[in-house]
Amino acid sequence: MNLKVREELKAKKQAYVQEEILTAAATLFAETGIRAVTIDDIAKSLGYTKSVVYYYFKNKNQVLWEIFQRIHEAWWQDMVAIIETDLPADELLGAMIRKHALNVMGRAAWTAIYFRDQGELTDDQQKIIVKRKREYDQLFKNAYVKGVEAGIFRDIPTYLIVSSIIGMCNFTHAWFKPKGQLSPNDIANHYVEIILNGCKA
Repeated sequence: MNLKVREELKAKKQAYVQEEILTAAATLFAETGIRAVTIDDIAKSLGYTKSVVYYYFKNKNQVLWEIFQRIHEAWWQDMVAIIETDLPADELLGAMIRKHALNVMGRAAWTAIYFRDQGELTDDQQKIIVKRKREYDQLFKNAYVKGVEAGIFRDIPTYLIVSSIIGMCNFTHAWFKPKGQLSPNDIANHYVEIILNGCKA
């Protein structure tokens, strides 16, 4: 096995272990609260020693920050990909609502942390997250304004629309059950209908 192949395998293994640690940490943080969880708790939940976690993350703040970083990046890329399709405004906003709702349900623990535990970050990290959330909301505002200008949507203040969309979707993490009567797609589609039917001119 040559050096390049070994390095690629090592990188894949490291990425896998990092993701495993973050997923376990997110579950524990969401269930019991960040302050109650230790690095040792995260390690034990995976059958690791805490030295393994410390190999990848220098402290609990770095674990938490990485969760915030990854969820924002994933959501942002998904929204940009939808926007780049250049759909009509109603289809565009519908696709964005659907995807955001599905992302929330796909990683409920991560969502709980992202919208509940921002105060556990450092001051500088919080400023970054506030800016990123504002930019994310702006994507939805832009889509709605596009619809207003095209005569598709009523001229309702965009902050009300976006607050309704984000709030409705995000709260799903508190009650959604994977084995419930409604599938994630059912729920996401209902959200789209609720918003679009209430907004159309």
